[in-house]
Amino acid sequence: MPSPLHRYQAEFFKARAHLLRLCPSGAFREEGGVFQLDLARCVGCGRCVLGRPEAVEEVKRLEVAVTRREDLVQRVDLDRGGFLDPGPPPSPRTELRLPTLAFREVSAGGTGIADSEIALLGNPFNDMGRFGFQVVASPRHADALLVTGPVSRNMAEALRRTYEAMPEPKGVVAVGNEAISGGVFAESQEVLAGVDKVVPVDVYVPGDPPRPGAILHGLLLLTGRMVQRLVGGFLR
Repeated sequence: MPSPLHRYQAEFFKARAHLLRLCPSGAFREEGGVFQLDLARCVGCGRCVLGRPEAVEEVKRLEVAVTRREDLVQRVDLDRGGFLDPGPPPSPRTELRLPTLAFREVSAGGTGIADSEIALLGNPFNDMGRFGFQVVASPRHADALLVTGPVSRNMAEALRRTYEAMPEPKGVVAVGNEAISGGVFAESQEVLAGVDKVVPVDVYVPGDPPRPGAILHGLLLLTGRMVQRLVGGFLR
């Protein structure tokens, strides 16, 4: 995951034209006097890090899940030259602070790479059972819904019905950049480009794909057992 170097704000500011050309996925954008890096549009190609190492570095931390979409976007005010702070993140929902959590996964289109990472949560290394997490087959038995993919138009109604079949209280985790922003499919007319276009999302886990540890952090954030570390696109 790329991140501007705090100590090199001037270099990041000067490099913006080059970064716009380097990025194949449109993660870097400039509009309305603001230059931004949307981590949910990044495909992890590393071209920005290799092309402008004096301005951008790679962050390999796993605590990247957030409870609001805007915390995945780093913004620079082009007039003032400083990074914009969105303020403190909201607290997780208290009704989902459960000792155990049963979740159902829905693959709503896309490449399937995030599904492969979710499948690794139950192996001996990640061992999601130690946190009380388990997969269930029916949404009627689920406390949470993990959704991958950019939500194709053919899957939108199935996703909505799955969510409506879940008992209260219930939570939704958007897993991977495709589920958050549409990813590489964002400009396609056949996708809705985001789970939150169909159902409310409680936690966003960025990555293309996110590592199993990052998905676990998202589930722990949902259940109130870990705090949000990524605010305004920067780890704190």
